[in-house]
Amino acid sequence: MKKRMVSMISFIGIMLVILLGYSPRGFAQVNVNIGIGVPLPRVVISAPPSVLLIPNTYVYFVPDAEVDIFFYHGYWYRPYKGHYYRSGSYNGPWASIAPGSVPRAMSHVPPDFRRV
Repeated sequence: MKKRMVSMISFIGIMLVILLGYSPRGFAQVNVNIGIGVPLPRVVISAPPSVLLIPNTYVYFVPDAEVDIFFYHGYWYRPYKGHYYRSGSYNGPWASIAPGSVPRAMSHVPPDFRRV
């Protein structure tokens, strides 16, 4: 009888520990993420822009824009401070894209494409 009582008390104690979520070690985590990004400068183009094909590529660029705006396979691209942004429209909205998502043709645009 005494053994059965001890077993029952032990079982109830274990169940309480499990149900209350007892953790044998304290675990604390602090995660601080501060994202201070420089916003992409706004460019407003009032009408559909004219585009020119960059020789030896399938990439077009907007010659009259004060910033680099490219058109390739149905999307508009803007490089800015080492990052690329993509949009379905020449006026945005622009979304940052991962480096691996930048089309290979964009990386083969010659640096002097405006003079070629």
